[in-house]
Amino acid sequence: MISRHVYKIICGLFAVMMLSSCSDNRQYETAICALADISGTYAKEKESMVNIIKAGIIPKMVPGDSLFFITIDSSSYDEENLKGKLTLDYRPSQANQQRVAFAELLDEFSSGSTSSKYTDISGAMMLCSGYLKSTMAGTQVMFIFSDMKEELKPGIKRSFSKDEFENMDIAAMNVIKLNEDNTDPQVFRSRIKKWEKRIMKHSGKSWNATLSPTDISDYIDQIR
Repeated sequence: MISRHVYKIICGLFAVMMLSSCSDNRQYETAICALADISGTYAKEKESMVNIIKAGIIPKMVPGDSLFFITIDSSSYDEENLKGKLTLDYRPSQANQQRVAFAELLDEFSSGSTSSKYTDISGAMMLCSGYLKSTMAGTQVMFIFSDMKEELKPGIKRSFSKDEFENMDIAAMNVIKLNEDNTDPQVFRSRIKKWEKRIMKHSGKSWNATLSPTDISDYIDQIR
């Protein structure tokens, strides 16, 4: 008969093995944030954003992967800006149901008329950063659907921590050029360059602002 002391040791070792196994699995998982700008004229891009996510991101997810859908509005560092999240089940039938449900949630979002006056991109990125870090996934990705022109509401302040984007690959998607960008392309180039410097200064793993919707699948494969 096993003594109580030996029993406790065995239980302790089993617990350590289980935690180690969970940790090992996480390094192979991918956590993704999709940030959707609903400010100004970019709010008209809802359908395009949703189609890209449905066709390019969701199909690349495998069991254990997570997806967070966050809106960019006038004050984005708010839990209410998290409009949907999922972690794919290891059971194929359950995972398929999750994919369908999330696609329906995105369709509902695209049909809505909600928009905002200001554009708090930084707040949404900070909210996303917290969710990605909480997963402890080996691959952490942030897709920003926006024209990348930030206009903070008076009184709103945003500053990133030194390790804000540690271990995160960040890509700007569907970056619509504004009238001022077409008038002077250097305005657009300068805006994108400033975001790159800011992200990399705060420990970003990589920055990409040239992805097309058809590139997403290969991009996810490359960073995994």
